[in-house]
Amino acid sequence: MNRFRRLSFDMWYLHRPPWESGIVPPEVAEYIATHPPGFALDLGCGSGTSSLALAQAGWTVCGVDFAARAIRMARQKARLSRLKVDFYRCDVVHLPSSILLTSFDLVLDIGCFHGLRPLERDTYLDGLDRLVAPGGCWLLYGFYLSGETPLHGSTGGEQCDHGKRLTLAWRRNGMDKKGRPSAWFCYRV
Repeated sequence: MNRFRRLSFDMWYLHRPPWESGIVPPEVAEYIATHPPGFALDLGCGSGTSSLALAQAGWTVCGVDFAARAIRMARQKARLSRLKVDFYRCDVVHLPSSILLTSFDLVLDIGCFHGLRPLERDTYLDGLDRLVAPGGCWLLYGFYLSGETPLHGSTGGEQCDHGKRLTLAWRRNGMDKKGRPSAWFCYRV
């Protein structure tokens, strides 16, 4: 991840970034309500809203984001809520060994994967195959664009072919706040 991109995301957190609603998405709330607590990894966790909801429900949670301000906000929210969540400032493509050596029952990605470049996506997916525990799930939200080689977003079909061990369990299409096509995907191992 280049320095300019990191800086631009940090700058977004001087105010409220458009992707930071402070509300747990219904799909995440539904997942929490229908699955027993386990180990969760929140990739691109932002200020920690979903990470904290998982921890509140009894999950052991690790959240990562490359925006320093987002991680500081997440840690502060965890302290104020008296919840234990391990937040790391790092790139989702270059996770620390403490995370890479762990298997997670849930890997959550709300809008991170769709912003990666093609080579970064390949690295992310290779790591994902190791991170999701047997019987685990990768819950992914992203917007997608029409066309073969988008700069941001994903083509609608490519998101159904991820990982070597992952099988699409369900998909829910929708629109984001700006009217772009988006979808939730749940992959199982």
